[in-house]
Amino acid sequence: MNYKVKDVFPGGNTSLGFFSYYNYVIRPDATRILVIKGGPGVGKSSFMKVIAERLGQQGLDVEQHHCSSDNNSLDGVVFPQVGVALIDGTSPHIVDPKNPGAVDEIIHLGDYWNESGLRKHKDEIIAINQEIGRWFERAYRSLKAAKLIHDDIEAANIEGLQYGKANRLAQDLIAELLPVRKDAENPGYLRKLFASAITPEGFHNYLNTLIGSMSKIVAITGAPGTGKSTLINKIATFCIEQGYDCEAYYCAFDPLKVEHLVIAELDLAITTSVDPHQLNIDKDIRFVNMDECVAPSVFIKYDGLIKNEETLKNALLEQAIGFIKQAKSMHDRLEDYYIPNMDFDAVNDLRDRTIERIIGYIESK
Repeated sequence: MNYKVKDVFPGGNTSLGFFSYYNYVIRPDATRILVIKGGPGVGKSSFMKVIAERLGQQGLDVEQHHCSSDNNSLDGVVFPQVGVALIDGTSPHIVDPKNPGAVDEIIHLGDYWNESGLRKHKDEIIAINQEIGRWFERAYRSLKAAKLIHDDIEAANIEGLQYGKANRLAQDLIAELLPVRKDAENPGYLRKLFASAITPEGFHNYLNTLIGSMSKIVAITGAPGTGKSTLINKIATFCIEQGYDCEAYYCAFDPLKVEHLVIAELDLAITTSVDPHQLNIDKDIRFVNMDECVAPSVFIKYDGLIKNEETLKNALLEQAIGFIKQAKSMHDRLEDYYIPNMDFDAVNDLRDRTIERIIGYIESK
C-alpha cells in the first residue's frame, strides 16, 4: 500500500548550540504522544522505524523526524491522520509529558536493560559522555564563530539594500499568491521545524519530501543580507493573520531565521534556494532574485572582502562538522556498552503491542 513519507529535523546543531523545535513535532491536543526514554543503543530509533514502516503499510502517512547528530537515526515519528507521535525524550532534547495520561505517556526502554552489566562499565560510560560533550562544545564554538563572519557578510550587503523595492516586491507577491480570507475567525497555526541539518556527514536536507509535492513553488535566491528571510516572514505573517496554517522551516545554521514556508491549503511553497540547499525538483519553479533589491555598487565594493570571509566561514563550518563527527564516533562507542545489555526480545514485544494500540486509534477515528 502506498503512503506518503515526509522527512524533517525537529532539532539541530546550530550557531546557538543545540536548538530544538520539539514542541512543534505535534500539537499538544494530539490523540497520543509517546515519549521514549532510555540510553544510547537501547533501540529507540529502531523501535520507531519499525512502527513507521508497519503503520505505513496500514495506510497511514508518516513523518520521520531525523536526528541531526546521526542522520540514519530517528528522533521522532508522527502519524498525522490519527494524531499520534513517538518522540525520543532523552538528552539533548529533553521531552517530558505535558498532559500525563490524558495525552502523553513515557515508554522507558531502560526497563529492559541489565543494570548490573552496565554498572560494570560505569567509569567508561561517564568518561565517554564527558568526551562527547567536549566535542559538541567545540563544534558549537566553531559554528558561533562562523556566524559572526556570516553576520559581517550580511552587513556588507545590507548597506546597499533598497528597502522600498524589497517591500514592494513582498507586497506584490502576497497580493498575487495569497487570497484574502475575510471570513477567517481565528489566526492560523505556525508550525516550526528544520528542513536541513548540520550532520556528521555535512549539510543534509529533505526539501524534496517537503516542497516536491506542492504544485506552486516560489524559490527565493540572493546573497546573504538581501532580505530573503524577511520576505518569507512577511508572507508567513500574512498567512497566519488570514487563518492559513503554515509550516515554517528554519535555518540549520541560524535557527531563528526562516528559510522555507509550506502552505498546504494553497498547495504552495515559498523556499530559499541558495547553497547548500538548492532545489533539485523537476517542476516549474518561479524564481525571485533578491539581489535585484541591492545597489550593484555594493557588490562591487565588497567583492574581495566577502570572498575572503566566505572562505573563513566555510573553513569553520567544516571544522564544526568534523567535531560533530568525532562526537558521533564517541556516541557509537557508548552504544557498544548498552547493546549487549539489552533484552531486545522484550523491546520488540513492547513495540508490537504499541503498534496494536495505534491501530486501535485508527479504528476509533
